[in-house]
Amino acid sequence: MIIYKKEIVEQEVFDKFVCDRCKKEITDDFELQETYSIGFWGGYTSVFGDSDEIECDLCQQCLMDLIRGFYRVKGQEIVSKS
Repeated sequence: MIIYKKEIVEQEVFDKFVCDRCKKEITDDFELQETYSIGFWGGYTSVFGDSDEIECDLCQQCLMDLIRGFYRVKGQEIVSKS
């Protein structure tokens, strides 16, 4: 005979995305598709710290504000949008 018991298990579930720059809270499914999470480890003598794990979550507007004039569209010339 197999006997089961009920257990309540807590788990983390997505609630909202908060931009680290502007603090905008995003819950809309379509706008969530245009959010960006950046993560990497700082290397030896890095300005970010030796072996520090760096994370940043940005909405699309903040990312554009930060990289405007520097980003490239693959296969095209450098884009300079003001």
